Amino acid sequence: MRSNKDDEVPALIEFKKSDLQAHDAFEVLSNVRSENVWLANFSSQNTRDAYQHSVASFIATIGVQSADDLYQVKQAHVLAWRASMENAGLSQATIATRLSALSSLYKHLTDEQLTPTNPVAGVRRPKTGNAGMGAGKSPTLSKRQVRLLLDTPDIKTLQGLRDRALLHVYFFVGARATEPTTLKIKDFGYDAEFPILNLTIKGKKTNTIAINLECTKAIREYLEVAEHSHNPDAYIFQPIINGKPDTPLSRVQVYRLFDRYARKAGLGVEVFPHMARATMITTAFEAGCIGEDIQRTVGHSSITTTEGYNHTARKHRDSASLKVGY
Repeated sequence: MRSNKDDEVPALIEFKKSDLQAHDAFEVLSNVRSENVWLANFSSQNTRDAYQHSVASFIATIGVQSADDLYQVKQAHVLAWRASMENAGLSQATIATRLSALSSLYKHLTDEQLTPTNPVAGVRRPKTGNAGMGAGKSPTLSKRQVRLLLDTPDIKTLQGLRDRALLHVYFFVGARATEPTTLKIKDFGYDAEFPILNLTIKGKKTNTIAINLECTKAIREYLEVAEHSHNPDAYIFQPIINGKPDTPLSRVQVYRLFDRYARKAGLGVEVFPHMARATMITTAFEAGCIGEDIQRTVGHSSITTTEGYNHTARKHRDSASLKVGY
């Protein structure tokens, strides 16, 4: 394993494939057949992508150059990786997630008898989340901030219409990061006069959601001028410039879209897709919706997960600091 300055990887905070090319991390991964089997066990593409990037981060940081290097990793290497992530300023949640991904891989390699033990097993992971069972982990936006964000895209352009419609889907449906990008023209329609979206959610299940009229209007106004709207099998949200015909927006493009409009709106905070999901759930609770209805809308498998967002909102509203005056 190499140990030079190039292997320090200061760009761990925003880890992309381009950051890894100097270390050939993804190439190393592709040569590990058991790693491909391990990834195939996860049904969610988001999970596969996140876990693959986590392991690639480890490979690049430690300087793994071959499958044999990967099989010879010791606990000391994992501890060094954890320290590098801490020094790079990654959140505790991110560090814990990446350690979990690496541990999952080594558990698989151990089961396949390619490594004698799991080197991550004895490494302590950061405690994450707020106190209390099911506490929501993502921050939320206020109604004023959401309104500013939704009104920022320039609807005189096709891209502005597309982006406004996409932001509406996130904030009115509470979808996971890449779920709206897989929507096709045929997934937007009506059922018993209710406008609906048929989202493909975690576990490759279909979740049919009746959507807000403002959200419906934003989607229709975009599709009225989009050239692909006549094709039922075309993706609704496609790249406008330098994009291949009939391809969905990528996860990276969606994150950049959120960041761009948050800056234009002058929100002063980082905004990302899961923040829209957390905001939608919290706002729905505040509007008096019952947990089971919210759970069905956002596609949570457990009501406990949904209730966690309500718990966090109540905790903030009941903060003693808000009651103090001098």
